[in-house]
This record gives sequence, C-alpha cells and structure tokens, in this order.
Amino acid sequence: MKIAKEQKLDIEKALFASNARVAGNSTTARELAGAPAWLTTNITNAGTGGADPTGDGTDTRTDGTQTAFSQTDFDSCMQSIWENGGNPDTVYLSAFQMNVALGFTGNNNQRSSVQAGDERVIKSLAVYVTPWGTVEFVPSRENRGRDVFIMQDDMWEVATLRPTKNVELAKNGDNTTRQVLTELTLVCKSDAANGMVVDCSTS
Repeated sequence: MKIAKEQKLDIEKALFASNARVAGNSTTARELAGAPAWLTTNITNAGTGGADPTGDGTDTRTDGTQTAFSQTDFDSCMQSIWENGGNPDTVYLSAFQMNVALGFTGNNNQRSSVQAGDERVIKSLAVYVTPWGTVEFVPSRENRGRDVFIMQDDMWEVATLRPTKNVELAKNGDNTTRQVLTELTLVCKSDAANGMVVDCSTS
C-alpha cells in the first residue's frame, strides 16, 4: 500500500512534468508527455528566451527568464481561454504561487475572520470569479513551481493500458518481493480549453 501511494505521487509528478513523449523500444522505456508539452494556445508571462512546444507531445517548453506571477497575467490567460471556447474550472499551482494568488485584489483575503468561540483564523482562496469563468485553486506539491496551470478538467484524461497490479515475484530465500506495475498516459483533448502562466518566479 505504501508503494502504491508513492506510485500515485510519481504519476502526478509525471503528468505535470515538462517532459516530451518517448515511444520506447527494447532498451528504452516509454514515457508520457506531461501537460506543458501539449499547451501552446493560451500562454501568458512567457519570459525572454522562452518558447512554446510544438503542441503534439514531441517536445517540451523552452523555459524563459522568470518574472513574478501576477493577477494581470492570470486574468489575461483566463480571457484567452474563454475567447478560444474553453471553460476552465481548476487552477493547479505550487504553494509559493498559491501565496501570490492569495494577494489577488477583490477576493478579500486581506481580511482573516475569527468566529466567536473558534480559535481558527481562516485565510483561503477556494474559488476565484472572473468575467471569463469561475475556477477553483488547488495547490499541488508535484507541479513545477514556475508553472501555473489553468485547466478544464474534462478536456484531460489519464488513459490506462495496464491498471495498477500487485504481483508477487519469485522468492529468494526468506525474502518476499512484490512488484507494483501501472502503464498509462496523459491525453489532452483540447489545447485551446486550457492555459498556463509560465516562467513565474519561485522566490
């Protein structure tokens, strides 16, 4: 069970990774293309020297000079997605960028309220409403700190070739060894329904 949990985190990291697909052969393992390798249409805050990928998973983004993540960049990306027919619902970002988002004007996060008889101070940004749609912010430990993903979740799919399976291997003396195996890939159904704020400063 511990290994299966580790594997789920590895899979999540691979889905967010700036990684190109690898077909694989008898000596090279297959690799899935991470989300950044599919997105080209709605990109904001690209730094100097940065470049979009081809968009078919064959190559990755070229990182540019990092600059601060801003509400202007975020709203511009949301507008671009809307203009291209998308309806994003979830934003995936690192803890650092989440703290930046907490400072967006208009969400009243500057006020932290404590209710009578309750010692908890509540400061959160669960939902962000823009003219271009309403999105939920979801901090992730597994995506790169420099990338903020604005996604329409139903336009992505994890396609499974071999479901997770726990198999006992041949014994070696008193040692018992098991193998946990999964084979899957990431499917992007529509680049235009998603976007990224890229090259964000991480400190």
